[in-house]
Amino acid sequence: MKIVKLAIALAILAGLFLVSKILFLAVIILAVALIALGVWIKGGGQSADASVPTSLDGPDFRTYTAVVPDSPLKLKHFISQPEEINVSSSLIMGESEVVLVTAQATKYAAERLADEIEDTGLELTYVYLDHAHLDHSQGASVLIRRFPNAKFVGAPNVVKLQHLRMEADDKMARSRYGKNAAVPSVPFEELDSDSLMLDGRKIELWHDQFGDVGIGEPDEPHTVMYIPDLKALLPTDICYWRGHIMMGGSTSESRSKWKTQLHEWMKMDLEVVIPGHVVRADSDEMTAQGVLEFSLKYIEDYEEVLNDSETSDEVIDRMLERYPGMGHVSALKIGTFIQFGETHRLLFNARIEKVARFLPKALLRRADRKMFDSKKAAANF
Repeated sequence: MKIVKLAIALAILAGLFLVSKILFLAVIILAVALIALGVWIKGGGQSADASVPTSLDGPDFRTYTAVVPDSPLKLKHFISQPEEINVSSSLIMGESEVVLVTAQATKYAAERLADEIEDTGLELTYVYLDHAHLDHSQGASVLIRRFPNAKFVGAPNVVKLQHLRMEADDKMARSRYGKNAAVPSVPFEELDSDSLMLDGRKIELWHDQFGDVGIGEPDEPHTVMYIPDLKALLPTDICYWRGHIMMGGSTSESRSKWKTQLHEWMKMDLEVVIPGHVVRADSDEMTAQGVLEFSLKYIEDYEEVLNDSETSDEVIDRMLERYPGMGHVSALKIGTFIQFGETHRLLFNARIEKVARFLPKALLRRADRKMFDSKKAAANF
């Protein structure tokens, strides 16, 4: 096919040359200019090296012990660095087994996570995927090599979405993380169950919860784990801690259900809540109630600002004013660009934004909508 296209292009050029040398020269100059523009634009993107941490400093990873007498269960909370977008992973440990929630986003983070698992001396039985976002699934490519006997599982509707998105996720991971990309994606297996057993102790699985969405539908499925022996809730990307929350793709209706969940969880007697993204520097100040309260207030603040702003930049600026110095700013920007349909800004390429300023607004909106609709259609059933 490529050879045929090349032959057609050469035939067209030859025809132009025979008809008019001036027209032929104009086409060549235009083609060279477009190639040069493409090379210039490509150089304006973020460096993939930015995903490699410059330091691994931070508070020690916390380990929580069971509150139920005679239960052997413990939970260790692993957190990646800011360059790796502050992703949480939970190691739920028994006497002989360990279950992992969230496989991490990058190769380097997943390798360090694998070291933590090996240090437990326990058998990794399950790696659980709670929602189908690449920052929670890509590290499986490292883990399956280190732990080939582990089962990589998730709820059926979550796994179906992960399978649908694997090709696009790998492409995005390579673009975003370069040599630090954890690829290729590992296809998780469907586990149609409301619980997991760990050394005879029950872990509850609450399916179809509402949380961050991104390019998905507003009701994109999340699974929440509840561990009775620890009084621990693992809502992952339904909650954050002292980092901007990704609100893109959510609607007033889905955010209402999201907030209702948080209100219900606040009534529970919880000792531990593990959010999906945590700024590690602040992790030693994290409490169960604090995580829920922070997440609820942030969603309420974002809604207020979103409803009272005319542009994405206004939303971002006002949220930065309300939460000065707070990390995970990329989530604020991505979510807000999605809310305003500014697909070209999701590339985080300053040169593309410069070019976009010279385009007619109607043309730019049409191009953004076409790109967004295409991406959304490819990522959803």
